[in-house]
Amino acid sequence: MDKNQPLLARQPIFNANMEVYAYELLCRDSHENRANVIDGDQASSQVLLRTFTDLSIGEVVGEHKAFINFTRNLLLTSPPFSRTQLVIEVLEDQLVDNKMLAALGQLRAQGYTIALDDFTLNSCSFKMLEYADIIKLDVLALSNQELENHVNRLKPLGVKLLAEKIETYDMLERCKAMGFELFQGYFLSRPQIMLGAKYAESRQTIIQLLAQLNDPRSEIDQIEQIISQDPVLSYKLLKLINSAAFHFVCSIESLRQAITLLGLIQVRSWITLLSMASIDGKPRELSVTTMVRARFCQTLGEAVSGVRRGDTYFTVGLLSTIDAFMDEPLDILLSKISISDVLSNALLHHQGLEGKVLKVVKQYEKADWDNIDWDMLEARGVEESALSHFYTESLVWVTGALETLVF
Repeated sequence: MDKNQPLLARQPIFNANMEVYAYELLCRDSHENRANVIDGDQASSQVLLRTFTDLSIGEVVGEHKAFINFTRNLLLTSPPFSRTQLVIEVLEDQLVDNKMLAALGQLRAQGYTIALDDFTLNSCSFKMLEYADIIKLDVLALSNQELENHVNRLKPLGVKLLAEKIETYDMLERCKAMGFELFQGYFLSRPQIMLGAKYAESRQTIIQLLAQLNDPRSEIDQIEQIISQDPVLSYKLLKLINSAAFHFVCSIESLRQAITLLGLIQVRSWITLLSMASIDGKPRELSVTTMVRARFCQTLGEAVSGVRRGDTYFTVGLLSTIDAFMDEPLDILLSKISISDVLSNALLHHQGLEGKVLKVVKQYEKADWDNIDWDMLEARGVEESALSHFYTESLVWVTGALETLVF
């Protein structure tokens, strides 16, 4: 996989001492350092997902804040990302109505910082002022008199004023004198493209998940089953829960635990973002092979351990091929998510009962009969004929699970 693909660009925002205060994150899909946005929902969703799941917020902005453009549709979907670092930048051309204002109020109450982009004072934009923490004024779009009028009207409200599109030293000094606190523009720094690998999920899985999550009768078991059909999606879920937005001290041992900790509302928000983004996938055969292995690990794990639900064993099987999906070493991928030492050691070293089960399953797949630990299986009450039964059952289970998806 090409790890030098443009994922996004970042442009620093400075304070009056010319120290970096934050970065604005911008959509970039080519090495040309300019935006080519046709669909605002798609562009903003891609920036959010690439920041928090393809990369990580720490890789992109360090400990600084991240300004990301939000369309009206995104504002109506509470983002499952860090309240401390994400600045929701409301685009200037969005329809302002009671529904949108209520969403802004809710986001502000949740602790998000709200910025108003390319702000000009009028009867519609005036309604958003009570929710704003930062107001961005385009110094090229406003005359000096208009700029001063806006500063005089807005400064008493206690908001931070950000001067954007500063292209000369004189403009920078003039904005400082007017009372601006934050500054952004080509004179200070041009956007820097950030490179990486683009990991793809199955669009069919996303669509099915979205429908299921919007069904009030949905249960975690149903959501878990659908997510488990896509290993990349499963990995990203685990990476999402490891982001700065969530401060869980426990390590994760299964998909079910991750979904439970996040809650269906947060999962729905994440899947909604994915549905707005551009998605494609790896070959179907790799997904099928992975799901068969995960189910095989689950059924064998339940047999050797005596547990009723083999969630941990299923997750080990599911993650065991994630390096093939994401074209990156398994140890590096696992270091980016908060899975338990039990899972990590099982995947990397075949340690513990989960690791022994995974090793048996992988040997069975290769017909490496001589090296299967038959003594361990026999000691735990699993006969040789049971492996064939578990494998066949796994094939039937996967076939049934995939019949609901259109490939």
